[in-house]
Amino acid sequence: MDALRFASTKIQPPRLRSARIARPRLESRLREALRQRRVVLLLAPAGFGKTCALAALLEPLEDPPAAPANALAWVSLDEDDDPQRLFACLTAALEPFDLPWRTAPEALIAQLADGEAAARRAVAELVNALAATDVAHGVIVLDDLHRVQTPALHGLLDALIERLPAQWTLVLSTRAEPPLALARLRVADELAEFGQHDLRFDADEANALALGHFAAASGEAAAVGGRIAELFERTQGWPAGLRLCLAALRSRPGAAGQAAASGAKSRIDHHVFDYLAGEVLDDMPAELHDFLLRCSVLPALTDARCAAVSGDPRTADRLDEIERRGLFVTALDAPQRTLVLHDLFREALDERLRRRLPDELPELLKRAASGEEDPLRRVGFLLRAGEFGEAEGVLADASERLLLEGGASELLRAIQQFPVDRHVRSARLHRVYATCLAHESQWVEMTVACEAAITAARACGDEAERQLAQAYLAAALRNAGREEACVALLDELRPQALGDAARAILLATECPILVSTGRQGQLPAAFAEQLDVMERGGSLFIWWMCAPSSAWASIRGMRALVERYCRGALLRVGERDLMMRADVHLLEAYTLLWAGRLDEALAGAQLATSDLHWLASWATRGANVRVFQALVDAMSGRAEPVERMLEDWLAQLAGMDAEAARHWRADIAIFAIRVLDAAGSSPESLERWGRLFANWPLDAASFEDEAPRTAAYLARIAAAEGRWPDAAALFQRLLPVATGRMESFGQVNELHLRAAHALLQCGLLDAAATALAPALQRIRSEGERGHALMAGPQVLVPLAQTRWGARLEAALREELEALAGLAVSLRESVGAQPHAADAGAAAGDGGRVPGGAGYSELSTREREVLERIAAGDSNKVIARVLDISPHTVKRHVANILDKLGLASRGQAAAWLHEHAA
Repeated sequence: MDALRFASTKIQPPRLRSARIARPRLESRLREALRQRRVVLLLAPAGFGKTCALAALLEPLEDPPAAPANALAWVSLDEDDDPQRLFACLTAALEPFDLPWRTAPEALIAQLADGEAAARRAVAELVNALAATDVAHGVIVLDDLHRVQTPALHGLLDALIERLPAQWTLVLSTRAEPPLALARLRVADELAEFGQHDLRFDADEANALALGHFAAASGEAAAVGGRIAELFERTQGWPAGLRLCLAALRSRPGAAGQAAASGAKSRIDHHVFDYLAGEVLDDMPAELHDFLLRCSVLPALTDARCAAVSGDPRTADRLDEIERRGLFVTALDAPQRTLVLHDLFREALDERLRRRLPDELPELLKRAASGEEDPLRRVGFLLRAGEFGEAEGVLADASERLLLEGGASELLRAIQQFPVDRHVRSARLHRVYATCLAHESQWVEMTVACEAAITAARACGDEAERQLAQAYLAAALRNAGREEACVALLDELRPQALGDAARAILLATECPILVSTGRQGQLPAAFAEQLDVMERGGSLFIWWMCAPSSAWASIRGMRALVERYCRGALLRVGERDLMMRADVHLLEAYTLLWAGRLDEALAGAQLATSDLHWLASWATRGANVRVFQALVDAMSGRAEPVERMLEDWLAQLAGMDAEAARHWRADIAIFAIRVLDAAGSSPESLERWGRLFANWPLDAASFEDEAPRTAAYLARIAAAEGRWPDAAALFQRLLPVATGRMESFGQVNELHLRAAHALLQCGLLDAAATALAPALQRIRSEGERGHALMAGPQVLVPLAQTRWGARLEAALREELEALAGLAVSLRESVGAQPHAADAGAAAGDGGRVPGGAGYSELSTREREVLERIAAGDSNKVIARVLDISPHTVKRHVANILDKLGLASRGQAAAWLHEHAA
């Protein structure tokens, strides 16, 4: 994530008041609990000083982040928090302590919306990082847990508590017992509980509070002294009630007694607090009173934000006075003065603001919105102000970045905050909702959302929005299998003067249709036009949505264009940890593979693999790397790892719908036959995989029109069995069909080479040269040597050793000899090449590749980071010194620990000191 998507005040612990009431008995018990228990629970109603008690305890826990002996992470919870928000807050609060993440925490946050499995993975990564953090004791505080409404968040906490490392303690502060598995903790004596009785003031503390409150006026203190016992009895030691009674006594001596008497004999409740708060507010100077009312719309009070909202030139003085009066605010430990209103006090202010200044409220909220950097919080302010149009604009502008960074669930939650009737009439909200559905591949639902967006855009006359929604609708229709409706819509849109985004989406939808309908010759021109549009100003989101297929890099005229896309995309992604970067690295690897530059291709695939592990996506996206690796294995003659991968794929079909499994099984068989044939597998192996074509036509008499892939299988089997006349006839009949329909993955050139080889075995040199020449000319002119490598040395060497004479030009004979030499060298280098798929399988989703390789395996940058770690620098310092982002530092740390087989930064520092010595 580029920025926090929550208020920074949520992770800032409170700062102690300079004048506070010492509570040694309570603090001693709390300290002991923090040292000895896994979980500490503070459970009491509002105003019992839970936050203040923790603040008094935790201040000594804080150490300089450079070499922390203890760690404190504080998170204040809110009603709309969910597992993603909690995890984001936790990782940000723990940032100063340099947790040795082995997976990007931002990626884990994004995936938490995917359900229980993602939550378990995220908790496992957090627990492992906490366990390997170089702190003696850590405390995580979750304040105001009662606000949480999401059951999934409680499930996340249960999982965290169950696996929390021994050196960490979790503190829960709440007004109501949380729905957590606390019984197990009680039985195991791992839970310390502090309730209302533990947190209430005793008589001595009540007296101390009164003396401190009236310290400036000894006469007042003497006058009220006789009332303390009565107030203490009436409030039953409720700290908030006592404070308000004392504040009311200062302004109106009779008010506190009346309020106390009006409550129940044993307590002061919420209504009495409102009454007393009113007494305190009425006693304020008018300017301070109105300042507080106006600023109460803010979640936190700072000089700049309060000045912007209230328009008061004396903001700093007002905040000084609020602190001096000891009002119900908490000062946070932040770089600039930051005060947070107590819930009860905020509610009292909010009620009074609505009653006394109702006409000002919308303008105050708009001012709060204008100073808010986070778009989702800005939307919240604007919605409360009734500025729905502006809120839509802010959300639409932010939607692309949020989707790129995995914030689809947050975006959906923001959309749901709009009134239903507003959503129905809003083209932008429907269109943003549609892009969220595209992110989840919910194509049928996306078509409905796009149609609603089109209807709404027409109703309000917004042509640009209508065209963009129609372009998205075309994409949804194609992916939903409604190609006829998609083509009709494309025909309607194509002649219109579209905006760049709509034009790019249109072209990105049209390109795969050209491939699927056998018009691959038109693809380069269409994709070049798409690139021109995107380069003219397309957002990164549009570059992501309009990415080409990895199969296109092998289509005639496409490799240079795909390389151009990769350069542009990587330039725009930069260092950001986005899934798009892994996709582009792999796409780049495919272009290098089909160019025959296998070493560079493997390096690109390893970058993609590293990205997938760091982004916790190997399980969901690693199959793409495994397909790439299978092609490399085929070119290198390694049939065994290909067989293993294919068997794994078949096993995964067990729980799939029967019809879907049938189609997938056929696709796997088609791919298997080709790569195993390239690897030099036996005819029996090819036939075994061919039997998966249970429902495919195998009649050679009609394959040209019905199933060219089946024909290719029959031809390969005939060649593998040495039935050369049959193979030659089948290949020759296949070539005209393949040229228009089998361009992807270099099949056309390979089939030409195999046809030439079969004809050569039949002694038909002229026919063999006729089949061979077009492939060699194309391979030579377009640099497509990887296509030929799929034929293997078993085909290329006999062709290269043949005396072609005038049948082939000298340049083509030279190219053929070079191809044969490259194919042979690949077989000879088996074992020396890195194997991205095996590394991925070993690493799993956590990204932990078994290490211990040593210093030589580290990159230059990783060595620099390791040296800074050994010098005691924090991630933040390393980022500043090396002029890289903190996110990049975290990833370098993960790579260092993986390669050296270590668990923590401390171990890495010790390792370097030992080996340097």
